[in-house]
Amino acid sequence: MKAFPLALLVGIATGFLGAIPPGPLNITVLRKVSERKLREALRVSLGGAIVDALICAAIGLGLGWALERLLNDPWVRLVLAVFLIVYGIRILVLGRIRGEAEAAAATPGAAPPASKDRPHGLHLLVGFLQEAANTALLVNWTLVTGFLVSHRVVQGGAGPMAGFALGVGLGVFLWFLVLIELVDRLKDHPAGEWIRGSHVLAGLLLAGFGLFFLWRSAAELAGRFTIGA
Repeated sequence: MKAFPLALLVGIATGFLGAIPPGPLNITVLRKVSERKLREALRVSLGGAIVDALICAAIGLGLGWALERLLNDPWVRLVLAVFLIVYGIRILVLGRIRGEAEAAAATPGAAPPASKDRPHGLHLLVGFLQEAANTALLVNWTLVTGFLVSHRVVQGGAGPMAGFALGVGLGVFLWFLVLIELVDRLKDHPAGEWIRGSHVLAGLLLAGFGLFFLWRSAAELAGRFTIGA
């Protein structure tokens, strides 16, 4: 019984540290907070944390090979890359429209721009897909899990590995809670002006991630067709 709580604590620490490096999900969370959409940022973060927990659970239960075949399939990666590109372009377009609307609303007597309520599950799905689009995720968690098990920091077996996977999900979500709190405090700081206007950078970075993943996936598919010919 002691193995589960220990694995849970190790997973929380590992997930927290593993979520710090910048990626598509971090960019989206920063943008959501800069637009004062804290609940949306939390849902996006939860979607990403679920992906990390599921990957670690699959690896710990010996199903990493099946997950690897799915996530490393070039067609799957191609679709996820296109998703990042489209989402990045969407941010750029909506950011410009929102800026024009805010400028018009600043006119005396103008009505404030209307906000649209989107389904809660949509933001969860966005976080899920953006985290799944990170092609290095499976390799990183496989290496980390293998290292911890080989050094007996986490015991093998269904119970401890389930605790570790749950801890990783909690740790990843905890990192985003800290990030959301920090950015929310800074947005009214003098430096917050840059944060509020960062939608252009966010859109470009997300589209850039997508183009990079698209190039890698397309190159692999081209290689397969060349060999097949």
